Amino acid sequence: MLQVSHIRKQFQRTGEVLRDISFTLEDGEFLSVIGPSGAGKTTLFRILNGAEPCDGGQILYDGTHFESARGREKRAVQRRIGTIYQDFCLVENVSVLQNVLNACLPEMSLAASLLGAFGRERTARAAEILQEVGLADKLEEPVKNLSGGQKQRVAIARALMRSPSILLADEPVASLDPVTGRQILCLLQEVRRTHPVSILMNSHNLELSLAFSTHIVGMNQGRVVFDGAPGDVTEAVLREIYGETEEAV
Repeated sequence: MLQVSHIRKQFQRTGEVLRDISFTLEDGEFLSVIGPSGAGKTTLFRILNGAEPCDGGQILYDGTHFESARGREKRAVQRRIGTIYQDFCLVENVSVLQNVLNACLPEMSLAASLLGAFGRERTARAAEILQEVGLADKLEEPVKNLSGGQKQRVAIARALMRSPSILLADEPVASLDPVTGRQILCLLQEVRRTHPVSILMNSHNLELSLAFSTHIVGMNQGRVVFDGAPGDVTEAVLREIYGETEEAV
């Protein structure tokens, strides 16, 4: 599904952020990228969703070289990637249904976009997904009236609206309380079982990453220092990822 090989990234102000990142995300996996602050996790995710170019290496999405793709080829790959953010990135003053339908805007004509002419088929699909994430009774509710957990459910529904093959979840529960965070990760697990999608999550929460993931990639100072199963994450591995003084939370 996704093969990342020897990715490098350097910024003029901060120097080399990613030094040699390689891992593979298989079909149907739930992979968590963990590591201390400054390890390069956010930069990696920005490269994987196309928001930031890399300075070297390869990114293969189902055989397509994403790192060198341009124009239509790049957009075709991006349509297969759904992204879920820590701060939800929703339009607060419009309805839940409208926020989910907004996922369709890139593939619509300018006229249809301006008129909000999503059509019956898209609207029915959005309502179906919202029912799936537990928000069937909130379709016309303005997003600003929702709780944080409900907002993240809307964001998940919006990502699913594009029928992605990969979901990139960037700290999806960091702004939620522990109980709600677990509920959201349970929902993502259910999404993985009921949709043909793999999940790649960036997380600072070690406990939840180990509990919900099938695959762990540990980063430190821009390098992959662990790549394996959650059950193989020992105290020695944690020291290699987080160092002697870093508190894993």
